[in-house]
Amino acid sequence: IFYMNILMVLDHAFPSDLRVENEATSLIKAGHNLGLLTISDYENDETVIYKGIKLYKKSISKFRLNKMHGLAGMIPWMDRFLYKQISRILDYEKYDAIHFHDLYLFGAARLLKKKYNLFFIGDMHENYVEVIKDYKWANSFPNKVFISHRKWERKEIEWLAEMDKVITVSSGIVDRIISKGVEQDDVVLVPNTIHTTIFDEFEIDQEITEKFKDYFTLVYVGGFVSNRGLEHVIDGVARLKEEIPNLRLVLVGDGDYRNILEMKVQECNAHEIVHFEGWMDQKKIKSYLIASDIGLIPFKRTPQTDNSSSNKLFQYMYFELPILGTNCTSVKKLVENEKCGLIYETENVDEFIKCILKLYMNKRLREELGRNGKKSVINKHSWDVTTRDMISMYNKLENNL
Repeated sequence: IFYMNILMVLDHAFPSDLRVENEATSLIKAGHNLGLLTISDYENDETVIYKGIKLYKKSISKFRLNKMHGLAGMIPWMDRFLYKQISRILDYEKYDAIHFHDLYLFGAARLLKKKYNLFFIGDMHENYVEVIKDYKWANSFPNKVFISHRKWERKEIEWLAEMDKVITVSSGIVDRIISKGVEQDDVVLVPNTIHTTIFDEFEIDQEITEKFKDYFTLVYVGGFVSNRGLEHVIDGVARLKEEIPNLRLVLVGDGDYRNILEMKVQECNAHEIVHFEGWMDQKKIKSYLIASDIGLIPFKRTPQTDNSSSNKLFQYMYFELPILGTNCTSVKKLVENEKCGLIYETENVDEFIKCILKLYMNKRLREELGRNGKKSVINKHSWDVTTRDMISMYNKLENNL
């Protein structure tokens, strides 16, 4: 039996991206050979093996990498850099397919096609053209002078046309990709579900579970950016102090918006209620979820969040947390279909408060929603189930070699 040699390309440190690691290890389990070019501010260049993945670590300054990333739609700096790095690998090792992780890396395919006969797979983790509108760095001086959203939209069409197959995370982004000229048969849906067996193996951190055991705890896991809607959550918990004396809001993550959120907490006099825990390793996330009562998806509605596939949503569900989420299209559809939580209108603090009180006063409802969520993940939304189409795609490519 012949298996493919697949080189993934990632523009940040690894291992730190759970989706990339899950995809890579699943392809290895299916019999394929995996390399991963990972570009970050490493101390030095080196090649190492991690969980069967051959990692090519390329060191580059954070400043330079951020500029290449941010201006990828304007200047082909990233394209030429990746072409050079990938060519160095291909000059002495055989790969059949290049698998780019995220839109701004796709441009290198055009240059590589001139020299190599390979398959090119684009993996869109998000609707990048829309999400860039929410990034602070893209809307701050001087970057906002150089970044053209119209040009990003044109580049998206150009780069998608270079891909043999495109993988993405939600049905909404599938529709977007097809609208940009990609054939439906060339798009593969791989939602950000969780590898349940990995979470099962993580040990529980008693220090974390003890810290919150006597509280009614709301948890949010993820980035702190403008479209996450965390301001209205802070407003809501501040107003609930009297009705739920043991209420706690646990924010596990970090991002550009952290300073703004911390100021919001001070304004609302909610510093005793809100805990900023910072970025945590996935092994620690399990303990925060076990220690919590409700999992929050408080996103503002944008073209990106309407079509997101949030890994944290499936984590909450697996650990039997009832979901409290806004009416973003993809979140609302999943929560209502699986009967695993409550939905409120985006940024509506009054509705948020009503939902919290409903869940607080009805333990039986919380338990029922939690059970439904876990059952749904086990039966339909675990990584082993949702990755089958990607494995099938690669097996079909293999037959064309």
